[in-house]
Amino acid sequence: MKKITIIASILAITCFYSANAQDDYNKGFYLKAGGSYFLKVTPVEFPAIGGQPARDRVFNIIPGNPPTQQTVSESTITGSFGEGWKAGITPGYRFNRIIGVEVGLNYYKSRSQDMMRQRGSIGGNEVLNLHNTGHVRAFDISPALVAHIPSDGPIKPYAKVGIIIPIGGYLEIATDVNDRTGSIAESMHMVPANLPPGSTMVLSNVKRVDRIKANPTVGFQSAVGFDWMLNDRISIYAELEYRNISVGGKKKELHELSGEYTIVNNGQPIANGSLSTDAASESSKLVNYHKTIGEGNNVAGWEGFDPNKPADELRSYINIGGLGVNLGIKIPFGN
Repeated sequence: MKKITIIASILAITCFYSANAQDDYNKGFYLKAGGSYFLKVTPVEFPAIGGQPARDRVFNIIPGNPPTQQTVSESTITGSFGEGWKAGITPGYRFNRIIGVEVGLNYYKSRSQDMMRQRGSIGGNEVLNLHNTGHVRAFDISPALVAHIPSDGPIKPYAKVGIIIPIGGYLEIATDVNDRTGSIAESMHMVPANLPPGSTMVLSNVKRVDRIKANPTVGFQSAVGFDWMLNDRISIYAELEYRNISVGGKKKELHELSGEYTIVNNGQPIANGSLSTDAASESSKLVNYHKTIGEGNNVAGWEGFDPNKPADELRSYINIGGLGVNLGIKIPFGN
């Protein structure tokens, strides 16, 4: 309803001005090319990673059987991948002095955001340090209805509303880990199936990159702006644009993995080696996301979990909402 009200308001304003002004602006086809920078406006809590919530947590580990954790500090990590830059080209067509349409073809890259941090210590010595960061890269098609406000000066104001249709891209999550407790390897599905009972997998200098592909979705965009006519064949445009889209994960793929591991049994190292993408388990390489998981899914920690098959997890969502400024040039091809 709110979007319909916006569209109706735009059309009412343009109709009012059209009755009182003439416009000699070029009709027909035109092409725009430009760039943008957006600031996030709708921060929300980031989704869980590997079943772990988006938290900045510091804790002490108290030895025992089993060991327990004592939280020192904990805070929720919030944000949005709506902060970043966009570049694109936009073909358009102006039917008359008021109404036109545009179809933007855009590439977007968000600013990197902290998504999770854990630091654990035993007796004042750090034994676990985990840091996750993420950023979005995306291609989209953005059709929009444009309403021009007729003007006989060099400044030609307009407004537009439309939708955003993602056609490619991913959320990339980079993970840096040093862990002497063995808990991170287990949560990331990195523990080999033949690990001796009572053993843990210790990680050192691990760097991991996962890419999450999205399910099809549609977002919303609106903008107000103006063309500044330099001459009959070229103008500079400026826009204030709001974009918002909620994206759900379809699957997560392991893209890069490096670092060292040590298998520890009863406090003694019994094996060690280097981590690589090729040597990773199938459940670590591929995770499929679902709205609901149940008895037939391959879920880490559940009875019957098979590390040699893709893992299953609950689907989570990210928000890409931002308010930005677009600047570029516009070349008309009409009369």
